[in-house]
Amino acid sequence: MRKYRPLALPGVALAFLLLFTAAPLQAAEPVELVEGAINRVMETLRAEEARAEAEPEFVLEVIESEIMPLVDFDGMARLILARHWRDATPEQRERFTEAFRDTLLQSYGVRLADYLDRRVVVVPRRSRQDDRMAVVSTEIEVGRGQPNIVVNYRLRPVDGEWRVFDVEAEGLSFVGNFRTSFNTEIGRHGLDALIARLEAGDRSLIEETIDDAVSDGNAASG
Repeated sequence: MRKYRPLALPGVALAFLLLFTAAPLQAAEPVELVEGAINRVMETLRAEEARAEAEPEFVLEVIESEIMPLVDFDGMARLILARHWRDATPEQRERFTEAFRDTLLQSYGVRLADYLDRRVVVVPRRSRQDDRMAVVSTEIEVGRGQPNIVVNYRLRPVDGEWRVFDVEAEGLSFVGNFRTSFNTEIGRHGLDALIARLEAGDRSLIEETIDDAVSDGNAASG
C-alpha cells in the first residue's frame, strides 16, 4: 500500500548512513560510531542540499563511495537467502549479492535528499553490545504531532570493524522481511529468476517488500 511509504523510507534509507568512515573495533564504541557517522553524513549532504535535490547521481556517488562498502552485504545476503544460500553456487551467490545491493541503492538511495530535515537521535539506554554483536537504537523525529520512528541497527565485527547486517524499523526486521518475500519468489520461480529480476533493476521486488512490511506493521499496531 503506497500510502505507507513515507513511514518506511526514512528507516530504510538511513541504513546507508551508519558508518561514514571505517573504524577499527578499538577506535569507538558502536553507539559513538553510529551517532558520529549519522551526524557527519547528514551534515555532508545538507551542506550541498540544492545539489543533492537536483542531482540524484551526486547522492548515489556519496553513498557508493562512503557508505556501501561499510555495510556487510555478504552477511546480509546469506541471512536473506537462508537455506537457498547453502544450495546456491558461488556464481549465484555473487550475482545475488551484487544485484540486491545495486537495486536497493537505486530504489532508495536517491531519496535521501527528501529526508535531510529529519533529526536522528541515538538512544544509548536502549542500545547494547557484546563481543559478537551490537544493537544501536535510534529514533527518527517525524514531527507534525506524529510519534518518532524507532530504528535499531544491528552490527557485527567483520575483519576487525563493526559493520551493519540488519536494520529493524518499528520492530520490523529488514533482513527478515526480505527473507520471507524472496523465499516466496524463489518458491514460485526459482533463484535464477529472482536474480534476473534484480539484475534487470526491478525495483518492485524491493519496494513492495518494504511497503507490505510497513502495512502489516501498521495493521498490527492498530
